[in-house]
Amino acid sequence: MSDKTKKTGPFNSLREFMDAIEASGRLLRIKEIDQDQYEYTALMYKLIDEFGFLGAPAVLAERVKINGKWVEGPVIANQYGAADLEALAVGVNLSDIGEDQVSNYKEALKKMTALCPIEGIKPKEIPTEAAPCKEVILRGDEIDLENFPFLQTNPADNGQFINTGNLVTIDSENGRNVGTYRMQIKGPRKIAVNAGKGQHGEVSLSGRAKRGEKIAKAAVIYGADPFVFAMSSSKTARLEQDELEIAGGYLGRPVEVVKCEDSDILVPANVEMIIEGEIPLDDMEPEGPFGEFFGYMGEAMAAQYYMNIKTITHRKNPIFVNSFTGVSRGFITSPGEANSNYNMRKLIPNLVGIHLPSDMVGFFFLSIDKQRPGEAIEHAEKFAQFLGIAKVLVVVDKDVNIHNSLEVMRAVAARWQPGTASKILKNAVGLSTDPSSMGDPDITGYNSHLSSKIIVDATRQWPEEGGPENFAPMNKDCLLDSFPDALNVVENKWGHMITAQRKKYND
Repeated sequence: MSDKTKKTGPFNSLREFMDAIEASGRLLRIKEIDQDQYEYTALMYKLIDEFGFLGAPAVLAERVKINGKWVEGPVIANQYGAADLEALAVGVNLSDIGEDQVSNYKEALKKMTALCPIEGIKPKEIPTEAAPCKEVILRGDEIDLENFPFLQTNPADNGQFINTGNLVTIDSENGRNVGTYRMQIKGPRKIAVNAGKGQHGEVSLSGRAKRGEKIAKAAVIYGADPFVFAMSSSKTARLEQDELEIAGGYLGRPVEVVKCEDSDILVPANVEMIIEGEIPLDDMEPEGPFGEFFGYMGEAMAAQYYMNIKTITHRKNPIFVNSFTGVSRGFITSPGEANSNYNMRKLIPNLVGIHLPSDMVGFFFLSIDKQRPGEAIEHAEKFAQFLGIAKVLVVVDKDVNIHNSLEVMRAVAARWQPGTASKILKNAVGLSTDPSSMGDPDITGYNSHLSSKIIVDATRQWPEEGGPENFAPMNKDCLLDSFPDALNVVENKWGHMITAQRKKYND
């Protein structure tokens, strides 16, 4: 980034963040795009192929063709995809943001780690007249979701979906929950709510149904700031915790909230849109299919909750957000990773770090300061029992950079023996969105089917584990043992040339 005086996060709103992205030169702005021909979807595939998961720019289309007519946007995508944009979002100093996207992500993670443990800050209610999300109010027949540019992302999806909406529910047992779920548009004033079995939103709704309630008033936050959206999209907050309080802890200030028009539910005031309605708890309808984050079509559901929309409030000229699920990264992940590292070190004192690589869905990397034989597989099993997304759990030594997938795979090639340093779990928790999953999701209760998993112990194997008496040293370690300043010398002499070459390659 050339202008280091530009504003960095945390940001009060999505549009404030988008202004910063555009000022940084990392926004691809398009006048119009024909989604009837799935040009937006194809563009995202092309950008990821060209720049990678951590490097592709954010995209803004000013208007989009949907169902034969041009609909005014803007519609944005991939605003959380690139690591430098994540660093920008969480407030890394602009002078520390560079061309190396792995380093950018690690800078974001470092900043988030410094905030742990996160103490939540209760939201602050503001009056309706001061809330940007109340600039326009639509009620009843004034509402027609087809007037808004919600996309059908894939030709095989069952229509248009709101796939970045954050459902807000409140129940007497668990309090407020804010969760990101797919929401199929089923009519001008009706959306499906696929909370997913075992997800906190589904636990809230099904719990209320079991207690005899017939209707749940709810709201959908749309176009939230980076931290509110990240807390809604991750498992950073436990069931009994309030995602808006945790977001405030990361922001360092209360999330400003405002009361809904049709209920006492408090929602963030600076979002682009609020969709208010009622969810019948004694009736369900079919929903889906929808292209999921493994990159394969998610199954159609025979019975899911739905919401009858009563009111929509939004900012003037709202920004619309589409997640190209299974193509690009969906939200900033460094806050959740920092929080998980902090909490897991209570159970595993010699834990160095954990990481779910965005470019390798289904993999989980775990780095430890190995103290004894057998502990790599032992620690990985703890994660395998509850981490549904992880099918291949790779454990490495502390000298391996778990944020560099190539470095992890090199450790697998050089330190792993499949016959003696592996463990297969035949009936572990998986995800229903994994096309290879098996079994009945009711067995596990975590939005899941059963899945087999493999633990790969790619740490240096000790003699007690069948490894060599003396493990061969790495060539780089030999260099630095003899010439500890070698890399610094090269950086001082030719670092400017390396930077120029990298920039020329990226351009």
